Order: sequence, then structure tokens, then C-alpha cells
Amino acid sequence: MSRRVTILAGTAVLLLGTAAHVGSPDTWFQGMAGPYPVRILVRSPGVIPGLADIVVTVSGGGVKSVAASPAYYNADARGIPPPDTARPVPGRPDSWTVPLWIMVSGSYGVRVSVSGSRGQGTALVPVSASATRVLSFDHGLGALLAGLGLVLLAGAVTLVGAAVRESVLSPGVAPDPLQRRRARRAKGVATLLFGSLLAGGKLWWNAVDRDYRRGLDRRWTATAAVAPGPAGPGLRFVIADSLWQGRGWRERASTPLIPDHGKLMHLFLVRESDASAFAHLHPVSADSVSFSTPLPPLPAGRYRVFADITHESGFARTLTASVELPPPLAAAAARGDPDDAWFVGDAVDSIAPLAGGARLVWEGRPARMVPDADAGLRFVVREPDGSVGTVEPYLGMSGHAVVVREDGNVYIHLHPMGTVSLAAAVALRERRPSDSAWGTLGRRLTDAGVLGPHAEHPAELEGRLSFPYAFPDTGSYRLWLQVKRKGKIATAAFRVTVESP
Repeated sequence: MSRRVTILAGTAVLLLGTAAHVGSPDTWFQGMAGPYPVRILVRSPGVIPGLADIVVTVSGGGVKSVAASPAYYNADARGIPPPDTARPVPGRPDSWTVPLWIMVSGSYGVRVSVSGSRGQGTALVPVSASATRVLSFDHGLGALLAGLGLVLLAGAVTLVGAAVRESVLSPGVAPDPLQRRRARRAKGVATLLFGSLLAGGKLWWNAVDRDYRRGLDRRWTATAAVAPGPAGPGLRFVIADSLWQGRGWRERASTPLIPDHGKLMHLFLVRESDASAFAHLHPVSADSVSFSTPLPPLPAGRYRVFADITHESGFARTLTASVELPPPLAAAAARGDPDDAWFVGDAVDSIAPLAGGARLVWEGRPARMVPDADAGLRFVVREPDGSVGTVEPYLGMSGHAVVVREDGNVYIHLHPMGTVSLAAAVALRERRPSDSAWGTLGRRLTDAGVLGPHAEHPAELEGRLSFPYAFPDTGSYRLWLQVKRKGKIATAAFRVTVESP
């Protein structure tokens, strides 16, 4: 599906502001819109204001219409635009597409409505919209427009001179020398006036451009370090960015963050040299600035650190850092969060062993991986006899997946519901007009316990897992998949190579 970006005169080109995709550049959602199973892709416009492409795939048939509308997280009912009707995608009878305007950066809830033979249903897709690109005119087009502008400027000055010289004369009367001198003076004044207006316009445009560039999405500054503790060394992660530190969260009783799957932060460690070691940890914090967790028994070396947090507005953010880990202690590691898990070992192509002779099989793996195509992340747990096994809910989900390109420039934390944060969906749904003060919504949702890891799942789930996703770039990737069986978290590593199409 081609991207559509509305650009002045249709001739401007996109200039990438960043090459990395720490956090998914697009939003993937898989779930239900009432009685309809849907898979929704929101392609980021990159420039804001800009058009986002919404692609909705509905399973089961019987669909008559699909519509979508974006709602900013704190907009009231009057600020929500009416839904736009999607049109069918040619050649794909189960898919619809619609472009939606994203006007400002921030957290949105894209509401997708499906109507058909089974009634009507709505899905709410959290979208963290941020500007990552700037627009630039083609140099040839710029020269052409500049030339045309000079012609218009000369024409305007000429009109002023003619008006002063001849507008008060009768037809056929030639202007005298005095009128000619007045016309020349008027043309000089007009040239200065129009030139000043053009110079002022350029200054205004440069100011707008600077403001836009300052507003481009950037990675917040964060630090990670090994710190001593009473039970052994631990990992200390600090959100050091001035935008965060300046809000004084340490002195406040409220929290600007909300727990996702019951955890305020999901922190991942990936060994930098060969991606042979991985950890999924859940640090704790008392001030929303500094987070700490015991060190897992990983091999010594330098590790990339990825930390996922969710703001109470629903905006999901990934922070990055690096840390040098010492050799693990001979004694058992200090007890951290019971949902912490780690893995050390080689990656496989399609079949990873599990405890008790079971296997985790990548059954939907495409023969060839290319960017922006369905990655086919469909897995199944096979028991030793070949039957489909079961899994237990892990952080409220049947499984979690983490994708990292081996150079560290692509990272995403996936769930069966997609790239979206479950906490973001709750925050967008539960927000009230009284939640205008920062920290109010986060405290209320945390105290109410609606953001815990306990989803409405049975004790056991069928061991089939599917993650909607497309790799954004070529390169060598590592994918870690985590499931829970018999009370223990199992982690499997898969290697992926994404080639040029």
C-alpha cells in the first residue's frame, strides 16, 4: 500500500530526519471490532500535520462499510472529527483503506467502526504520533518558483508606477516629466515595501521551520549503570532528559506514567557484540525518574538497553542506553520481579526446544523476508507427540516478542494485539475531563488496579501465537519469543535476515 502525503503543489519530496526505528514507525493492531476480527495498520505520516494511512483487514466476510476517525487524547466530543468512510482495497476484498489527518504530535485514539451482517463494532487503536521528517522542495522547482516570484514582483512594481503616472490622465494624454518622476519614486517605494514584505515572510518561515525541527521526535536522554546493593549489584536506569527532570516528579505525589501489563517499565538487555544474551526485566521506581532492578546472571560485556514506558496520555515511548555488565556472581542472583526472564544461547531458524521435549515452532515463516511485508510471525507450541500444547498467561498475554536489528537501530516490543500498548488503550478509554492535571489519571488508574497484568484469560490458552508486524528495513535481526508454561517463563531466540525486495 503506497503512502500518500499531501504536499504543497504535489512536488515536495520527503527528507528523512532519522533512520532508526526504536519503537515501530507504524502502528499494528490485532483484535476485535465488536463481532469482527480485525487487523489494523496505521502508517505514520512522518510529517505533522500530515495524512496517516489506515488499512483495515476484516476476517469472516459480511462487511458492508468501514469508517475511521482520529481523536486527540484530551479532546472533548466537539473536537473529534466525523468519521471518514474507507474504500475497498483493489484486489483485496477483505481490506479497506482511508487516509486520516493527524494535526498535532501526541497521543491519539483512532476509532475504527465496522458495519455488516453481524451488526456494528468499534476498535480503539492507540497511536503515538510524532513528526520524524521535514519537507524540502526540489532545487530545480525552487529555482523555477523563485524566478516566477521575481516576475510577479517586477509586475507589481510596474503596476504601481503605471498607476501613479497615468491613472489621473485622460485617455490619450502623455504624462509630463513631473508625473514620470513621481512614478519612479513610487516604484522605488513599492520595491522597498514589497522587498520588506518578502524579507519578513522569509524570517517568519525560518522561525516556523526552526520550531518544527525542534519538535521532531528524538530519543530522550537516559542512563544505565551497575550500582551496588545490599543483595548484590543491581541495574539503575535513570530518565535523565531535561524535559522529564524539569517537571519535578520526585517532589510530587502523582505519577505521570501508567503501568503496562502491571509494570511501570519493561526493560530489555541485549548483548551488543553478538546478541547471544537477552533479558526482559521490570524495574521498580518511587519517583518516576530513577528505576532499579537486580542484575540477572548474564555474561559480562556491553549491553544495549531498551526501556518501554507509557505516559498517562497514552503516548508510548522507548528509551535507550547502554551498560557494561560485570561477570555474574557465583552466588544466586538477587530475587527481582517474578516476571523477569533471561536467555543465553544461539538463535535458531524455525524450531526452538522447550522444557520437557516440547518445541516452539515458527510455522508461518516466509521463505524470503522483505521490508514492509507481513513478517508471518505465527508460532505454535508443539508437545513431544506433535499435538498443539498450551501456555499460561504471561503478563496478561499469551506471549511476548521482542525484535532487535543486530546493529541496535531497530527495536520493537510486540504482543498478539500488535505494537500498541494495552495501558494506552485503557488510558484513552478511561480519561475524564477532570484528568487535566498531570499525574491525576495515572494515579487514579493505578489506584483502581485496572492496569494490572490480570487480563480476562483462562488459566490455560492454546499454544498458537500470532504477532502482526512488518520489518521496516533490511538487515540481520534477532527475535525473542517468550511464553509461560507450568509456572515458568520460557524464552526462544530466532534469527531473521531481511533482504532487499
